[in-house]
Amino acid sequence: MKYSEQHTVNYYECDENRHLRLPAMINLMMSVSENQLADSSGSTEELTRRGLGWVVTQYHLDVNRWPEPGEVITLTTEPIGYNRFLEYRDYQFTDEKGNTLITGKSEWVLFDLSKRKLVSTDKEMMDDLGIPLLKKLPRFPRLKPQDEYQDKRQYRVRYDDLDTNHHMTNGHYFNWFIDTLDRDFLKTHVISGIDIKFNLEVRYSQTPFACVKLVENEDEIKSYHTIADEERNDKAVCELTWRKL
Repeated sequence: MKYSEQHTVNYYECDENRHLRLPAMINLMMSVSENQLADSSGSTEELTRRGLGWVVTQYHLDVNRWPEPGEVITLTTEPIGYNRFLEYRDYQFTDEKGNTLITGKSEWVLFDLSKRKLVSTDKEMMDDLGIPLLKKLPRFPRLKPQDEYQDKRQYRVRYDDLDTNHHMTNGHYFNWFIDTLDRDFLKTHVISGIDIKFNLEVRYSQTPFACVKLVENEDEIKSYHTIADEERNDKAVCELTWRKL
């Protein structure tokens, strides 16, 4: 059940290097997913009526090239299966010539909005959407926090950072991750790989720390990130792979 739509990249979605911003890319992924599920039992509107919401728990993304302002790209998504508690969805961004720009896979859960906990997969809804039950689950990299980080900054979750699930929206995590890196580095490097695992909610008015560790080797450049509270409870763990421009 693939679904595709076109999108013209806006200037305000891009950074000073004229590349689509990472948070904007995440927002486009969320948008194409919601558009596919519109008018179905899996839509945000229908789930909200039932007191439920979709929550992503992990992403793995590979970037061949970042889209630029004015470029018309095609966003494609496909729910590939589910098990008792988890649902899986793939993504692909292509240019006008059909070249692959970005590929990704994701893991999701259904979330009880009042009890603030995950619930088991709705098999009837999965059948209605034509999504198969998986015997073998997709594999994601196992992410773990670093023992030490080089720097950390404290942030406060604002009202405008929240989504309809009443916690900080996915894309905003990446705003904090990018902000912990130096501008000189960001102007001369570009992200080629993204792995992130969301462990705990980040809620309104909380003041967590965004921590970073940058490791530059001859073969690979990686930045390691976490969002953590003062007790070092990791809300999210992320690894970004970079290449020089």
